[in-house]
Amino acid sequence: MDIKQKDALNKFKGREIIVWGDFILDEFVYTTSKRISREAPVLITEYTSSELFPGGAGNVVMNLKSLNAKPLPIGFIGKDDDGKKLISIFKENCISTSGLIKIDNFRTPKKSRILSGGYNTKKQQVLRIDTKNYNKPLKNDYNKLLKRIESLLNPEGLLIISDYLAESVNPNIFKKITTAFPKAITVIDSRHNLINFKNGTILTPNEPEMKNLFPNNPFLNEEDYYRAGNKLLEMMNVKGIVFKRGHKGMIIFTKGISPQKINIFGSSSIVDVTGAGDTVISVLSLSLLCGLSLYNSAKLANIAGGIVVMHEGTYPINYEELYNASK
Repeated sequence: MDIKQKDALNKFKGREIIVWGDFILDEFVYTTSKRISREAPVLITEYTSSELFPGGAGNVVMNLKSLNAKPLPIGFIGKDDDGKKLISIFKENCISTSGLIKIDNFRTPKKSRILSGGYNTKKQQVLRIDTKNYNKPLKNDYNKLLKRIESLLNPEGLLIISDYLAESVNPNIFKKITTAFPKAITVIDSRHNLINFKNGTILTPNEPEMKNLFPNNPFLNEEDYYRAGNKLLEMMNVKGIVFKRGHKGMIIFTKGISPQKINIFGSSSIVDVTGAGDTVISVLSLSLLCGLSLYNSAKLANIAGGIVVMHEGTYPINYEELYNASK
């Protein structure tokens, strides 16, 4: 019998979850707009302040920490200033960094969002600058990463995979992990690379990713989505799929069960979607680990996603907010 959401939330504290993925530094630069430049049709803005947050897999880690869990981040990080800043933020939040592997010639990915507005007005994003890593880690680096996962993963524990295509996540290592840890739960969020993660436990694609996987499917009605989800379930040999549809909610696909719809939680007037998928996979994973079914785990994750999209920027879900909104 499935337990209640609040009962699952009461079990979150101290739960250990490994987060293997791409760790990104999210930078928010706040400026005040003055006038239009005479040099080009662009705003002239004056720097006000800036903030730094862990993004990508780092945001998953921060969500888990905010939910009183014990996240263990594993992945590559550069020996650069941005890598040092990420490690510093984790340490300030009492998060272990022993799983982060510093490697040469690796640039820590960064997303810099420039926000601007007039005095006493809401700042809006006017530009995003992405700093990417283009150097592939060496075989020896991946061997270190594999050993790090093997040493930290509980045989019956849970592994979140947060793949932002920045080289930390490798399908060959994933195959070795699923073979070596057949009872471990693997919950996977991969940006347009999902096809490489067969035989996992749970997949969490969004609508653009699903459409990329099935370009010949018209996706005109619910039956088209159901057909694609069931096909992916069979094709990937997984136990379940949480199909994220933004303001349309979710569809849950489970072997042997008809697709189950979940409506959006809260308002469809979304403020900011930054990091919402990271929140969803964090709550989904913790809920599964604490005894909720996939459907009820997704329902709780849907509530969390509905809360964070009403906040600006990279916002980890607050435990009290989620607890008060749950049943």
